[in-house]
Amino acid sequence: MGRLLLIWRLVARDLRRRPGEALVFLLAATAATTSLTLGMATENSVASGYTRTREATSGPDVTAITTSADPFALAGRIADAPGVDTLADPVPGFSTTVRANGRTENTTVEGRERAASAVDRPLVTSGTWVRGGGAVIERGFAQALGVRVGDRVTIGEREYPVVGTAISAATAVYPWGNWAQGPGPSDGGGRIWLTTEDARAAAGNTSPLYLLNIKLSDPEAARGWADSAFIDDLRGQEWVNTRPWQTFLEGDTRLLGSVRPTLVVGGGLLAAASLVTLASLAAVRAPRDRRRAALFKAVGATPRTVAALLLAQYLLLTVVAAAAGVIAGCLTAPALADPSAGLLNTAGPPTAGIVVAATALALLVTSIATLGPVLRTVRSSTADTLADPAHLTAHRPRLTAVTAHLPTPLLIGVRLIARRPGRAVLSAVGPAATMVMVTAVLTFQVSLAAETAQGTSTVQEIRDAVTGQVMLGVTVALGALCVLNTVFVSWSTAVQARRALAVTRTLGATPGQVVAALCVAQLLPAVVATAVGIPIGIGLFAVFSPVVVLPPGSWLAAAAPAVLLAVAALTALPAWLHTRSPAGRVLNAEPA
Repeated sequence: MGRLLLIWRLVARDLRRRPGEALVFLLAATAATTSLTLGMATENSVASGYTRTREATSGPDVTAITTSADPFALAGRIADAPGVDTLADPVPGFSTTVRANGRTENTTVEGRERAASAVDRPLVTSGTWVRGGGAVIERGFAQALGVRVGDRVTIGEREYPVVGTAISAATAVYPWGNWAQGPGPSDGGGRIWLTTEDARAAAGNTSPLYLLNIKLSDPEAARGWADSAFIDDLRGQEWVNTRPWQTFLEGDTRLLGSVRPTLVVGGGLLAAASLVTLASLAAVRAPRDRRRAALFKAVGATPRTVAALLLAQYLLLTVVAAAAGVIAGCLTAPALADPSAGLLNTAGPPTAGIVVAATALALLVTSIATLGPVLRTVRSSTADTLADPAHLTAHRPRLTAVTAHLPTPLLIGVRLIARRPGRAVLSAVGPAATMVMVTAVLTFQVSLAAETAQGTSTVQEIRDAVTGQVMLGVTVALGALCVLNTVFVSWSTAVQARRALAVTRTLGATPGQVVAALCVAQLLPAVVATAVGIPIGIGLFAVFSPVVVLPPGSWLAAAAPAVLLAVAALTALPAWLHTRSPAGRVLNAEPA
């Protein structure tokens, strides 16, 4: 217990002394776990939202749509079928068009009584339920039309005020709510409720269809019941189409078919960027941790105790980041999972699989970034660490010959890269990931414009809108994380090369040349990274999109220099701060 208490107190003290480092760690790890949680929780949120909507509205287990002129006879036969628990009265409806705000859409118009039905009781989300002369519009459909309570819509040739909006689980969400189109392919559309009298008047000479909402004693068997119960004796001679509740859930989920790949790929890029951030943070902490570990070992601490102390802070922050990412993802997923606003999208608890996956990702990223520096610190000699001797750099005659005639900033920058090639790889990950997402977003915009010019369905429009929002969000998060990466990698490069750069300055290099050299050390890998990121971004987009139109070369030619310019600007600030200290003070502050 004494050892655990000591480790806890030391970790808490370090967090209080350096809260900025802990905050950066949390932001990096949380970004990766949030994206992963969103990718995994979105489908669960659709199912959860549909289940809550179905419970709140007493949604049917099976719906039967018929063209029968005597739907009550069919309803009587269904009520006597085995497995049926409750059957509501047939609901008349017809398919027509609705106009609002200069937009025309297909829709089903249902005739409903003001009294609540035994099955399928739409939940009013604003305004009131149907009354004479007024229309209630399904909430997602109202959002698409841009109408609210008090606005007016034209159904067929008649105009109605909107008296309310509601949600229901008796059909899939908009644009799959138009159930009254009869036999043949469906064009999709929305759903509007009128009183029965108003619906008959609006239908005119149009023959109505009827919707029968059925509750079963075993809702989970709805698909099998719909296939087995509707035999010819039950159907009669009329056309009947049955839909179990599972088909509505599948339709709602299909709206997000293009979102999950974006979240998965974006999560992978965010994880890579987080890895760079944590590795850079570990590199900045390494000199301090080595001296601290040497002091602990000098007073009798074992290597295991020192390793536990160094890893404890990382593991504690990792657990907090995983929890924050899961919470943020689960709170965000309901809004993303209901793009048409047709469901009750309240947040729910995460599943065990989401918690395990997010924690595993956070631990994996943290372990890869920090385990190596911790092990090197534990294995280092106590005496050598406390003495802090100078380390001889490897002699590279070929590199010396190649760079001898280069300008001073370029010469120093190339040698910094050669001295720590692993750091160059880390500095390239951020620009590469950013360029991948920027290229994918540009390709998406151009491809979307081409699709729109050829004509797209309402379903595809909704998918494209959600995908565009997700891609933009991932790009912004990735860009913010890459800003942190560039600053930290630049700072850690300057910290680890402080003595070599101080010696370079004493030999005649100006502070401006040193700043330029540090910028070169970041820009050269970034140039390669942006060049590689462009084809990767196009390739990833092509994997998940059937339509790929390459963005104009001028767009890519502008995006790549913009990324490089941002890298140069973010590198210059920590490099300039590093050169503010005189070279003599740097050399005298720490013994060689």
